[in-house]
Amino acid sequence: MKALALEDRLVVAIRDVPEPVVGAGDVLLEVHAAAVCGSDIHRFVRGHREYPMILGHEAAGVITAAGADVDPALVGRHAALVPLIPDHTCDQCLAGRFSACRAYSFVGSRRPGAFAERVAVPALNVLLVPDELPFEQAALIEPSTVARHLLDLGGFGRGQSAIVLGAGSIGLMLVQWLRVLGASLIIATDVAEANLEAAAALGAHVTLNPTKLTVADEVRRLTGAGVDLSVEAAGSPQALASVVEVTRPKGTVVLGGNQPVDASLPMSFVEALMRRELTLTGGFMSYSAPWPGHEWTDSLAAALDGGLDLPAMISHRAPLAQAPAIFEEIGAHRLVHRKIVLDPTARS
Repeated sequence: MKALALEDRLVVAIRDVPEPVVGAGDVLLEVHAAAVCGSDIHRFVRGHREYPMILGHEAAGVITAAGADVDPALVGRHAALVPLIPDHTCDQCLAGRFSACRAYSFVGSRRPGAFAERVAVPALNVLLVPDELPFEQAALIEPSTVARHLLDLGGFGRGQSAIVLGAGSIGLMLVQWLRVLGASLIIATDVAEANLEAAAALGAHVTLNPTKLTVADEVRRLTGAGVDLSVEAAGSPQALASVVEVTRPKGTVVLGGNQPVDASLPMSFVEALMRRELTLTGGFMSYSAPWPGHEWTDSLAAALDGGLDLPAMISHRAPLAQAPAIFEEIGAHRLVHRKIVLDPTARS
C-alpha cells in the first residue's frame, strides 16, 4: 500500500509499504481523511526518534477488517481514530490517567500512523461515527478533544472570561469550545492577521495582535484585573511570559503549547505567579475515564449538531500523493495554513 514516510529530518516521501497486520483485538481502518497536526510538522522540521516513520494521527475512515476477539459487525462502520494506545492495566490507566500510562504507544509517532491507505489499531482505538458525518470532519474530532481537555484542566465554567494565546488549530478549537460552553468574554491573540480573522469568525469577541499593541494593557482595559482563565496555545515563550499579567488574581493558567526546550523564563515569572496566587496547570493529550473520555463524545456531539464549525478549520485539501510537496512548503515557511486534510483514497 502507499504511505507517506518520514525518512529523515526534512525528508518525506510516498513509499510502497507492507500491509498492516491485523492482530487479535485489532481492526483495519481504511483512511479517507488524515489531517496534518502541528506535531507532525514538528517531527518533520526538527526530526524524530526513529526512521522511517509513517506519521499522522488525526484521521477517519471505514473499518474494513476485524481481528480475532473483535465484533465482526464493526466491519463497514465509519470511525475516527483514537491515537493513544495505553496498556489499560498499569496503575495510571486504572486510575483513569491514560496519557500517563507507563507503557503507552501512539499512532503516528511510536507505531505506523494514518498518512497511509490503511492503518491497524486496537478496536478500542476507534470512535464510531454516523455515516453522514464527512470523513474530514471526523478526522478533526481528535484536535477538538485536545481543546476540550485543556478547558477541563482549567476548570472552565459558563460565564467566565478567557484568553487564548495563539490562534492556530488548537487555539481556534479553544475559541469554539469557549463559545459553545458559554464564555462571557473570549479574547484571542496571534501574530498572524489571518488567524485573528478566523478566531473572530469562530467566536472570539476580541482579537489582539501582540506585534501591534501591548496585550496585557488591553486585557486589563477590558477586564480590570484580568481574565478568569488563560490558555497558552502558541508554544511561544513570549506568549507564556505574558500569562501572569493577563490573568486575574487566583485565576487559572493552562499550558497547552509545545515550548522550545532551549527557552527559559526568569524567576520573576514564578514570583509574579506566586503573588497573584495563580493556578498553573499543564496539558497533555485529551483523555479521561471512562475511555477514551467525554472529550471524545462531546466533540462528536458538537460536530453533529453544528456547535463546532469543523469545515472552517480546513484551509487545504489534497491527495496523499501531494503531501511531500506540501510538507516542503511548510518547512520553508511558504504555506499559510490552518488544517490540511490529506485523502489517501484520492488519486492525483
